[in-house]
Amino acid sequence: MSSVSVAEAGRQLSQLINRAAYGREVVVITSRGQAKAVLLGVDVFDDLVGKEASANGGLPPLSEFRQRSQEALAEAGFTSREDILELARQVRQERIDEQSDVSVLTTVSVLTTV
Repeated sequence: MSSVSVAEAGRQLSQLINRAAYGREVVVITSRGQAKAVLLGVDVFDDLVGKEASANGGLPPLSEFRQRSQEALAEAGFTSREDILELARQVRQERIDEQSDVSVLTTVSVLTTV
């Protein structure tokens, strides 16, 4: 498993997709040093959620999804409830920050066009 920043992932998306698809590599995408997303190939995804669910676009039963999600979080280093809650808080704050940045850019854009 490797780790790359969001910015680096944007620049190397094609290479990362190939590594995930053909090398069965799991790529953790980070922002501000924290894991935010995971890029994985279809084969690994099928192993995680089950081939039938992947093929028909459905999800496995909630209990199975919960178990596999917990295993994936643990593999990424989020082993306690507190770790997972902190990750959720960080993602929420990042979304708030991103929305704030968009609002500022929109305001500046409107002011410069007037």
